[in-house]
Amino acid sequence: MRIGPLQIEMNEERRAARLKEAVLASFHEPAPSVEARLREFGARDWSRAKYWLDVSGLALYFLARIEAMALLACLPRSVISQLQTNLKENRQRTEALLSEAVEITHALRALNIECAVLKGITFPSESVPDPALRNQMDIDLLIRKADLRATEKCLARFGYALAAVGERTWEFKAGPCGTSSLKNLYQERPERALEVHLESQQLQVGRGDRLARSEWRLMQSCWLAALDPADIFVLQGQHLFKHMCSEYTRASWVLEFWRHICGRRNDTGFWGQVESLAMEQPGAAMAVGAAVLLASLIFGQCAPAELAGWSVDKLPAGVCLWIQLYGRRVLISGRPGSKLYLLLRKELNIGADAGRTELRRLLVPLHWPPKITKAGLNESRFERTRRFWIQTRFAARRLHFHVSQGLVFAVESTRWQRRNGGLPQ
Repeated sequence: MRIGPLQIEMNEERRAARLKEAVLASFHEPAPSVEARLREFGARDWSRAKYWLDVSGLALYFLARIEAMALLACLPRSVISQLQTNLKENRQRTEALLSEAVEITHALRALNIECAVLKGITFPSESVPDPALRNQMDIDLLIRKADLRATEKCLARFGYALAAVGERTWEFKAGPCGTSSLKNLYQERPERALEVHLESQQLQVGRGDRLARSEWRLMQSCWLAALDPADIFVLQGQHLFKHMCSEYTRASWVLEFWRHICGRRNDTGFWGQVESLAMEQPGAAMAVGAAVLLASLIFGQCAPAELAGWSVDKLPAGVCLWIQLYGRRVLISGRPGSKLYLLLRKELNIGADAGRTELRRLLVPLHWPPKITKAGLNESRFERTRRFWIQTRFAARRLHFHVSQGLVFAVESTRWQRRNGGLPQ
């Protein structure tokens, strides 16, 4: 029987999905099982999966994992060599990122500006055993709203200029814009980004707000202002759930959260603190519960009763169903992004007219994509042409995403209504 191009493409997609499943399984299955999975794939399979490995954030975690299991021989030498080069480059970039975060926080504290670094480099070893394995793009800072202008002036000393303003987040950039790509994903980049998050006045719980509970932590011989450990865990769950409700969720975020739970599994005192903090913040318990359920689905059961009882067990049935139906599919999608998250957002906004309007806007946006480049001083004709080409390619990718994923959403929406209709409300 003759096999057509469409059948070949479908077979390759199935192989790509199996390889991604093997990578995910490597973090929780025993070495013999992982070896059997990995032996199935050759150099071409790994070449097709490289993009996903990089953008999912799993590439360097995967390298460390198969090294620990002595399974490097299961991968082509070219793949191992590239991963090791990426690790070397990422280690240098992580050190530079940490050094700058330390300098900025110390400069702010010298001005009596209370601040703390969020996410990434502040995650405990239970979550991120080695910061060099984590592909972090920027620095996130938490400050009080009253210190915003003074912080902006301080950041200007480090070359940062305001690039975008959100409701509770101010984005700053330094260096030339539009210089980042997959080719230099792990390298120290001329373009730098920093997000300033404003502490909510509503988070006045027992021991004060998160900044009042922040502490200095020693990280790689550097003292860094970071959140309290329980605050870090709650924020980690909220961050993951926020991305579950948006276009793309990196598999590495799920892995880090799962590892954090496993590392603290028997610490009942810690889970008591987490519950207390989550209950004081609107939506935090649901966010943590959804993140725990997704992590358990992908990497195995992990949540102790002290965590699951007030989070996973209290999730709405529709949220649980979405995670079970689409959680894995979202993480192993071929290209970053999907519109399946709109089904989850719809579930969270039942009966809200504003929610329906927002869903329509996200499904069929009627505006041009944001600019990812900006003109430099004394820009040459070549540089202007290159910048225009970068922006044009970005716009074309966004158009393809909206069209292709819009069709997927149309199909899945009908299936979702049919399967969700029988759930208890």
